[in-house]
Amino acid sequence: MDPDKQWRIDTGLFLKGATLQRLRWKAQSGDCDHDPCACCWAKFAKFDGPDIQHEGYTTADRYHWVCAGCVTDLRDEMDWHLAPTGESGI
Repeated sequence: MDPDKQWRIDTGLFLKGATLQRLRWKAQSGDCDHDPCACCWAKFAKFDGPDIQHEGYTTADRYHWVCAGCVTDLRDEMDWHLAPTGESGI
């Protein structure tokens, strides 16, 4: 397997089989200004900057985030299920 894919799978293995929904990133608490992608550590945040993600895929509790690139690259290997986007989505 491609080493670039393998390290991201290993990092995000705890999300194998998860259902993810595409949403705009939003801080879960006042003291948090960003969250990392669970697989590649890309940064999700409200502020702008190089390589900052403003939307992506998240678990139902919005605690774990996965960037669109990782979802595209790893969806089959990670057995992710994508939930339909509702009004709260993007």
